[in-house]
Amino acid sequence: MYPPHLYSSPWRDYASYWASSLKTPGHASVGSSQDTPTAQVGTSSHGLLSDYPPTSTVSSQSTSRDLEAADEGRSQNSRSLRFSRSSIEEVKEKRTFREESPPRPCGGQASGSLPRSHWESSLEEGFIDTHCHLDMLYSKLSFKGTFTKFRKIYSSSFPKEFQGCISDFCDPRTLTDCLWEELLKEDLVWGAFGCHPHFARYYSESQERNLLQALRHPKAVAFGEMGLDYSYKCTTPVPEQHKVFERQLQLAVSLKKPLVIHCREADEDLLDIMKKFVPSDYKIHRHCFTGSYPVIEPLLKYFPNMSVGFTAVLTYSSAWEARDALKQIPLERIIVETDAPYFLPRQVPKSLCQYAHPGLALHTVREIARVKDEPLSRTLATLRENTSRLYNL
Repeated sequence: MYPPHLYSSPWRDYASYWASSLKTPGHASVGSSQDTPTAQVGTSSHGLLSDYPPTSTVSSQSTSRDLEAADEGRSQNSRSLRFSRSSIEEVKEKRTFREESPPRPCGGQASGSLPRSHWESSLEEGFIDTHCHLDMLYSKLSFKGTFTKFRKIYSSSFPKEFQGCISDFCDPRTLTDCLWEELLKEDLVWGAFGCHPHFARYYSESQERNLLQALRHPKAVAFGEMGLDYSYKCTTPVPEQHKVFERQLQLAVSLKKPLVIHCREADEDLLDIMKKFVPSDYKIHRHCFTGSYPVIEPLLKYFPNMSVGFTAVLTYSSAWEARDALKQIPLERIIVETDAPYFLPRQVPKSLCQYAHPGLALHTVREIARVKDEPLSRTLATLRENTSRLYNL
């Protein structure tokens, strides 16, 4: 049982929703869905895990290094790509969005805060960064301390509208580290846990147990990120990605946890698999979308409770396809995220912030408002409502 204070929140009473111990449901129906596949939590299914390598441990620092190249390239256009060995070999050069930033001021040191007009101090609504990686951010900055201390150090770039963040832990090998538990002790941090396709090759029964144990935490609000990645930067064999993705979908639906979905160049296969394992009315976060509207449209139509996460990639001049998709997606289907430490907003000089952090999500909110031609206050309020509906925060 976790300490009682973890079960209370200004927005939600976690104790009334999550039991203190794992259940092994014999059902997986959500909402009105009747024929959802079932999964036994904590047990391997059809020999799924029998051929996985022995468990291994890894630090947040090495996880950050593994994901850095992939996440910097994640903003390349996501397009439907049916898997074949030849097609994977052909994916060698893709257009990517460069992280653009203004020239550094002389001296290379932060000399002050962003202008207050940047944050429009009259805003009454707040925002939650729905997807970041605090463990990787801390590793990149060699930071040790609480999130409260972190916000004080970077107070000039944390606006008063900041209401918290969901830190995603996507490499189960790092869950033996106590950092994730320390982070979730703090008032404005929630967690999501899953296995990124980059790390699917390390998935094992032992790591699944660690993953499920973390998901017992009262502030664990989602399962993921998980998904498929057919880009040349992902070295996990596609059949293995499929097995681990399907396994996680079954577990997530059994636990009735919202899904956090990663997808690169695998949209058609991703939809086919999700149709088999996920009820159409399930709550889903399509994370870090950077592609064109025709890519996301089939998912939006099949999963009416899916929300699409946009990052500061929207602020890059080269992200015209993402902005065009944003125009066509209803505001009520959009949520904001940073994917920190990646994707520093274009407007933020690296002298002020070397890496993205959760407080900078307001730049993305402002870009969403601009592209949608909506008042910033209404955009902020709608995105906050969308986050509440998806994650109950």
